[in-house]
Order: sequence, then structure tokens, then C-alpha cells
Amino acid sequence: MANQALYRRYRPGCFAELRGQESVVRALQNAVQQGRVGHAYLFSGPRGTGKTSTARILAKALNCTDLGDDGEPCGKCQSCLDIANNTSYDLIELDAASNNKVDDVRDLISRVAMGSPGQAKVYVLDEVHMLTPGAENALLKTLEEPPDHVVFVLCTTEPHKVVPTIRSRTQHLEFNLIDGDVLADHARWVVEQAELEVDDEAIDHAVHRGAGSARDTLSALDQIVAAGGVADRLDAVDAIIAALASQDYGPAFVAVNEALRSGREPRIIGEALLDRLRNAFLSAMGADLSHLTDAHQESARATAAQIPPAGLTRALEVLGAALVDMRQAPDPRVDLEVALGRLTRRDLDTDISALLERVERIERHGPPSSVSSTGSADSAPIPADSSPSRQSSGPTSGHERARAAIAQIQAKQTTDTEPRPTASAVPDAESGAAPASDRAPRPTLGAVRAGTAPAASPSTPEAAETATDHVDVSLPSRDEMVIAWADAILGNLPNRVRVRFQAGRFIANDARSVVFALPDKIHLNRCEEVRGAVDDALRDHFGRPVPLRLSIDDASTAPPPDLQSAPTRFAHDEAEAVDPDELMDEETVTKEAISNLMAAFPDSELVTFDPPAASSQQG
Repeated sequence: MANQALYRRYRPGCFAELRGQESVVRALQNAVQQGRVGHAYLFSGPRGTGKTSTARILAKALNCTDLGDDGEPCGKCQSCLDIANNTSYDLIELDAASNNKVDDVRDLISRVAMGSPGQAKVYVLDEVHMLTPGAENALLKTLEEPPDHVVFVLCTTEPHKVVPTIRSRTQHLEFNLIDGDVLADHARWVVEQAELEVDDEAIDHAVHRGAGSARDTLSALDQIVAAGGVADRLDAVDAIIAALASQDYGPAFVAVNEALRSGREPRIIGEALLDRLRNAFLSAMGADLSHLTDAHQESARATAAQIPPAGLTRALEVLGAALVDMRQAPDPRVDLEVALGRLTRRDLDTDISALLERVERIERHGPPSSVSSTGSADSAPIPADSSPSRQSSGPTSGHERARAAIAQIQAKQTTDTEPRPTASAVPDAESGAAPASDRAPRPTLGAVRAGTAPAASPSTPEAAETATDHVDVSLPSRDEMVIAWADAILGNLPNRVRVRFQAGRFIANDARSVVFALPDKIHLNRCEEVRGAVDDALRDHFGRPVPLRLSIDDASTAPPPDLQSAPTRFAHDEAEAVDPDELMDEETVTKEAISNLMAAFPDSELVTFDPPAASSQQG
């Protein structure tokens, strides 16, 4: 004789043995005590939560000859024993999944009016949502007005598929998933009653496999006992979870390969991983995880702490799609490995959900350290509104680091848009005037040659003028200016500025500024229009403002520098390099051309004539 399964041997026989369904038990016991049992009930809930067992207990209570005051059947009378042994005529169980046609329901209705030995006749229709529309319509009238001794109990795992006309004729009682600690206690009681040798780790594994279902938990416990221990534990899932958290695809692929070599199916690995990630997501969202054991609740919290909600959502989506694709895939392991590759290498995944996950990770952990164009983080500017204490301690959370990064960008934009100091502005060492910008220029070759350090520029023109009156500023010598102008400054000026200033030269400095001489007043006025760019270039090169005065060249100083050797580090654009103001007008060009022709032909004679009017011209 085959060994009877644990879930059949230890099936609840009375209301007190039902686990995790207190509200349903209370409603039925009160109805039995008060004689107010309805003619039709609809039991709905997940599989293995006690729907059919409760219907059998209700049948016992309605036919028990020694019913207790609390509505509990005695379990010892002949009626209770017959129902427990499946030999009672007072209990008719029908599987609606296989008896779902109109003829099946008509046969049931034809026998409803027949009497039975007991006080009540209970019809249990399991999976009632599988009835065809014709069978449902045939059942409606009898379900609404059955004989007085008949009670219908309809059981289903999908109540939304039961038509409203049937639901409206029944009392709907909902069964819930059973909490993990309740299932663990029940499993220990079964192990003790059956005298099984099972440790706590195996019980926890069985409860996890049961996922809130008492029947599934006892079935898993049966399997563990038959295998002599936990045989289907997937250690690969732990390694994959760690790989997802660390974004390291190597361990994930190694774990999958080892699990497949040990005989695991890719779909089993994917489902186990999906279950772990789902529990972690529920934990991150603050959902109730009471259907899990304490160990699995702790595991879910640990996974949620390692992977952010966006990462969990992304993983659930990708793995769910991979499990669907595995049904038609020639090699399911490829779908699993591709999914893990996308999850562990987000930089290779351009899907919008992957990008959103990367954004959330940045928001959670803060932006990376600011790095300059040379790759050094030490030269990154400090936000202008940062206090000394904040700069020393640094932001302590991702949100603070994000705000600091935004302030840094705003400070840089403000610095770039601030007006440059004028050429006459010089540092005031005695007054200690604060600079207009906190961005310190980098010392350049000119500053090294001059042997000076960068100095703070005055904040106002008035301060600069006062400082000039009282401080003997060390200006670059003429030779230094000529070398810097030819080597670096002139070649880097914008084309429009360069074509105007290339006609001038540096002459001897005066007491307050370096003097740049231009051929005439016209050149001087045109250079004054764009001298701001030259002031900026001088300041950037020498590391401090260099006062520049433009004057008209009187040929009384040293000869102009040779600018032919100036480096051409810029791409010439003839249309850009030519200054339109320097172009000669058409009349001047015409006169020069005529003069050249007359000089080439001494005996020629210039003849001028007026062209005829347009109205008198012939074709």
C-alpha cells in the first residue's frame, strides 16, 4: 500500500485545527451555534489554504450527533467518521474542472432533492470558476432556492472568474495565505506527530517553498524527508544576488554554470532568483512579509539594503521577460545569461529603465568626485556658498552631495559670467580687498618668468585706482611682454582681435602700465573696442592683471618685435581673419588699378565717358 502523504494524514478534522483562517472559522462556528448556516457559500483563496478541508468540517458540524457548544464536531460519531473516511452520503464532492458541462450540472440537480441519512446534505464544487456558461446558468435556480436540507459550498482560487449571478447567491468567505511562523509551528507539530528526523533548517526551507500554503509546505516536507535533507537548495541564487549588488558579471555567470552542471534547469534558477528579488522588493516597499520565516525575512531585508528599488524593479522586469522567452527558446540558459548580463553591466544596457536605475543609484550614493580636464580631482572648484566647516567635513549623504554638486555648477557659471576687471585694476595688498571671483588662475609661463605669484584683483575700479596710486606695481618688462606676445598671446587671440592688434608693438613701460603703440588714431580707436579680450589674455598668461595703455607710435623707442616667428596654433579661416574695416572701398581699388596701368603704358591716355540711359539702350 502506498504511503499516505503528510498533507492527507494530517488534514484538519475540526475548526480548532485550521491554521491561519481565524475570521473564516469564527464566522462558520457562530453560524453553526446559532443555527444560521446559509444555503450556499463561496470559499475563495490561494491553493492549499484549507478551503476544501473547511467545507468537510462544515459538513461534519451540520451532521454531527454530538455537536459541542462551541460548534465543534465531535469527530467520534458515525457521521463524523464516515465523512473523515470519504464514505458518507451526506457529503458530495465534485470537481467542477472535469464536470463542467451542462449535462453534469443537470445530473447533480436531479439528485439534489433526494434525501440522505444525515441532517444535511453538503455539495462541494471545487474550482467552480471552470464551469461553462451553460453549466453556470443551469445551476443558478437550484443554487438560489435549494431544498432545506441542502447546502452548497463552492470553492475557487480565482473568484474574479466566477460570474456575478453566482456570487450574489452565496456568502463569500475569503481565505488568506498563512503566516510563516504559523506554518513553521504546524510543520514542527507534524514532524513530531509523524516522528520524523528533520532539522530546523529543513523546516524553514519547507515553509519557504510553501509560500503561505499549508499543503505545499507539507508536500515540500515530504520531499525533504524522502531525500534525506534539503536536496534542492540553490546556493547559486545567493551568488547571483551578490553579483547583482556588486555589478560583477563574472561570479553570476560562474554560479549559473555550476548550477547547470549540477543538473538544475535554467527556469528553476530563474524562478528561485525571481522569488528572492520579489521578497526583497516587498521588503523595500514596507510590505507585510509575515508569510515568510524569520530567516527569509532577514534575507529579504539584506537584499533590499544591497540593491536599490529601481534595481530590484529592473531585475524583476528583465528576469520575468526572460522566463517568458524560455518557453520557446531552443536553449533556455542563453536567455538567463543574457538577462544576467544586462543586469550586471548596466553601462551596456541603453534601455530607459536601466538609465533610470543608474540615475537613482547616483541620487542614492551621490555624484562622483568632480574631476578636472586633466583627470585630477584636487583642482575641482569649491562651491561658493560652502562654509568652512562643510568643506572640511564634506557632505554626509547622497542628497547633500547632490546639492553640493549643483551649487558647484552654479558657482562656476556665476564666475564665468562675472565681468572682467579693467586693465587699470591692480591688487591692493594693504587693504586686502577681496577678489571679485574665487577662481584662482593657474600660474603660466609668463608668471614663472616674472617671478611673481598670483594676486587677488580688486573688486571695484575705485579700489584699483587707489591701489595704483599707493603701490609700486611690478610690471613685466618690455622684453617679457614682447616674448609673451609673440610666443603665446597674439596667436591665441580671436581672429577679429588679432587682425587689429597685430599692427602694433610694445614700447617702454610708463610708471603704471605697459604701453602698446599703434600706427595712428584709427587703429587705436578700433583696438580700444576689443581691448577687453587682450586684457583677459594678459591676465591669464601672467597670473595677474597687467595694466595696458594704448598709444600712437612716434617711432622714438625700440624697433617693433619680429612677429613672423609667432606660432600658428590656430586654423586660418580667410573669411574670418580678414577684418572688414581694413578692406579698401571700390573707388580706392579702381584708382590704384588706373595708376598702375598709366605707369605701365606711358603714352596712354585716359578717356572717360558716361554710359547711355537704360531707356535708350538697344538689345
